[in-house]
Amino acid sequence: MGLLRYAFRRFVQIIPVLFGIVTLMFVMMHALPGDPVRLYLGTEPGQELADDLIASYGFDRPLHEQYFDYLVRLGQGDLGQSFVYNRPVSDLIWERMEPTLVVMGLSYLVALPMAIGLGIYGAARHNEAGDHASRFAGLAGISTPNFWLALMLIYVVTYHLELLPASGYTSPFIDPVESLTLLIMPVITLATAQTALLMRMTRSSMIEELRADYIETARAYGIPERKVLIRHSFRNALLPLVTIVGLQVSTLLGGSVIVEEIFAIPGLGRLFFDSLIDQDYSVAVGVTLFFSTLFLIGVVLTDIAYAYIDPRIKYD
Repeated sequence: MGLLRYAFRRFVQIIPVLFGIVTLMFVMMHALPGDPVRLYLGTEPGQELADDLIASYGFDRPLHEQYFDYLVRLGQGDLGQSFVYNRPVSDLIWERMEPTLVVMGLSYLVALPMAIGLGIYGAARHNEAGDHASRFAGLAGISTPNFWLALMLIYVVTYHLELLPASGYTSPFIDPVESLTLLIMPVITLATAQTALLMRMTRSSMIEELRADYIETARAYGIPERKVLIRHSFRNALLPLVTIVGLQVSTLLGGSVIVEEIFAIPGLGRLFFDSLIDQDYSVAVGVTLFFSTLFLIGVVLTDIAYAYIDPRIKYD
């Protein structure tokens, strides 16, 4: 029951955080220079058409009135209407959700096993050649910008080797083979930095645990080294790793904006980027709210996972 109460309190605490995010994003979007209606209609729209569009979306009203109206609609589950697509924002988010979640999910599936394996290997071979190689690879992965890696993959793999298509998206639920060919490069791009960071964290935590007295005691009792590494050291080294995994959701969400734009993936990242360019206020705020909710839920679930990983942690 203590864990359930804690989880409920943490999820309730998300609400004021989301309120602050929505407020900040709403103000920042409306503070951008330029007229979104003029951007949408072109350089020389008819004045009557422009006035009708401005009035229909309430852009002629004071900012505080637009803000409070948006909060009222948001409280009713209405994320607003996109004036560029002339569709509800919730429908746009629902349609674009799958590509983003697929790319992020596959990136985690690639990054986690590689990071854990390399981290354990580096800790077990501390200061040996294999450890130095894994550390160098981790440093290179963290230092490589997503956009540069994506462009280099397209340049080498697509234009020189002609192995994979440069852009596009097909749902894995429709055509798994074609989807795989289109997702390999975006997933590698997103997973590289995640693998490097998680590997370094795993290695550091494992080295610290392997120096603990209880590990020396386990070895003195003749417990096999594999069991010492996996069953004893790795479990106690999980807490820092779980923390980073939860926080890395924000990095993946930010990286998805760049990756989806470069690889022409019709996901939420690309929708968010286009909404900023078009000053489509409702879409930008709606996607930000969705991204923020995913990140905060990931943080709460990370805290809850602590109790299952370490029985010494109690939530009262």
